Amino acid sequence: MSEEMMNHGHSGHETEFEHEDLAARGVFAFMIGLAVVGVVIYFIIVGMYSFLDKYERSQMATASPLAPSTEVTSRHIDFAPGQGDYVDKKFKDNGAPMLEWNERGQFRDFLMDQENRLNSYGWVDENAGVAHIPIERAMELIVERKLPVYQQGNLDAGSPAAGKVPAQKSAAK
Repeated sequence: MSEEMMNHGHSGHETEFEHEDLAARGVFAFMIGLAVVGVVIYFIIVGMYSFLDKYERSQMATASPLAPSTEVTSRHIDFAPGQGDYVDKKFKDNGAPMLEWNERGQFRDFLMDQENRLNSYGWVDENAGVAHIPIERAMELIVERKLPVYQQGNLDAGSPAAGKVPAQKSAAK
């Protein structure tokens, strides 16, 4: 075998390595410096966020003069009995949106009002002669008066007037 193979591929000159290791003092100084910088950055970020949070709260406009701003936002506002109606009246008077102080109760009242309106007679606009009737009665009147039925098979998609021609009933002839 050749001499190069015996020296593991190295030529005749001697191979050197680093005789001095990295000092432990330098490693520990770097670690301590990194920890100090991390703590300083932590306090800078906490201070910045607390400042920005206080600034945002001071710049926020109150949604309503009747609802005082609080630190913690809540979906439930406690009113004295009967005060909710007073708040609703004040909001209606100044044109502001209604404050939901009892969401479930108000939603239930809204649904009951809609149900009563669907099942009762009343005026929508008395001056114009517009009234509302129960939905069941309205469906009966539609069946009695036989509103026109349009043929579906003869409609031409491109013709706007095609949908306006009522179907002829052969049973009536």
